[in-house]
Amino acid sequence: PSFLQSILFTMKFVFAISLFLIAPAVVDAFAFNEAKSSSLGSLSAFPGDRTRQPANIPAPPAPTRAGSLQAKSPEVTVQGGSLKTWAFSSPAVERVQVVLKTDGRPLDADVELWAGPDNTPHKMRIYVENGADRPFSAVMETPRGPNTIAVRNIGQLEFPMAAQIEAV
Repeated sequence: PSFLQSILFTMKFVFAISLFLIAPAVVDAFAFNEAKSSSLGSLSAFPGDRTRQPANIPAPPAPTRAGSLQAKSPEVTVQGGSLKTWAFSSPAVERVQVVLKTDGRPLDADVELWAGPDNTPHKMRIYVENGADRPFSAVMETPRGPNTIAVRNIGQLEFPMAAQIEAV
């Protein structure tokens, strides 16, 4: 009987030690699964239905061709007769998108690409009768290093426009 009692005691001791060592891993795994399930959505109200409702998790921004995250520039109001410029000094910017619009009034603008210090500017003249119904959008190549986009509102002071320039 004493031999069986010692084996039983040893088995209880080994079980207690193994439970002591395994318990933190089980608790961590349970907490990880709870955090994962709460971030993915909640369980259905019906006990038999184990489908998950998708959560509203925003998607990350799409990477650009240069590998960095694409940042959307804010709209800038360009008053009639004024000039606004956007500089892109990184050679990784290969093209930019120019979006011009108004609140329903005529849009009359000059858009210029100043490529480097010694290059002749590339110019576009834009006229749209209604900038809300038909906003102007163009993608311009910006080769070889530092470039600047200039937008000049050549309309009257009463005809402001919104300009948005972003690297794509």
